[in-house]
Amino acid sequence: MEIDVRAGLERLAERLGGAGARLTEANAALFDARNAFAGCIAGLHEILRRQGLLAGRWCLDPREDLSPGQMEEIDRVLAAHPQLTDDAFVAENIDRWLL
Repeated sequence: MEIDVRAGLERLAERLGGAGARLTEANAALFDARNAFAGCIAGLHEILRRQGLLAGRWCLDPREDLSPGQMEEIDRVLAAHPQLTDDAFVAENIDRWLL
């Protein structure tokens, strides 16, 4: 039986390349790259809020919040790439973590 290693490596590279692009897209939305990272803390807090790990997305500076359009971009990325979330893992463990 002959194994075509080169073809296998090419398929793997395609899959990993696509995963990298999806992760980069998600990180750009959460960290607010479009707005010079102005909403990065609020973006991460929003994800933690959705998972039930934070009560809100407020920051130490009350003027700091999501940038205009950032919520829609987060919603879009999460809908397009649900495999990138750890929501199921958090849901399975949140009761144990938040005793």
